[in-house]
Amino acid sequence: MNPDPRAAGRASRTETNLAAIERHLAECVDLAGRGRAAFLGPDFVNRYAAFATLIQIGNATKDLPDEFRAAHPEVNWRALAGTRDRVGHIYGDTIDLDVLWNTIEHDVPPVLDAVRRILAESH
Repeated sequence: MNPDPRAAGRASRTETNLAAIERHLAECVDLAGRGRAAFLGPDFVNRYAAFATLIQIGNATKDLPDEFRAAHPEVNWRALAGTRDRVGHIYGDTIDLDVLWNTIEHDVPPVLDAVRRILAESH
């Protein structure tokens, strides 16, 4: 039986994808550090930055091999991918910005810590 070349490609990108996930999670933490008023205020740039980082996190997550994600259940990979889908398919104003703010303020930091531990273990 021949191995799936797509699976081999995904496996070869694991470290690169994990590093990208870590970098984009850190960017979310930086955005949260700018404060709720900066995020929810009239300037849309911080919100759009959050959208972009969450989409990139989800894209990289979806490219991780299933076996890798299963081996690291301390990260809710499904939630990361699902967040990407919600943010990436905005129809009108269907994203609750308070929920998005709470995500980057409260949910992202522990995920960032977990991803950093996985990266440290792999080196």
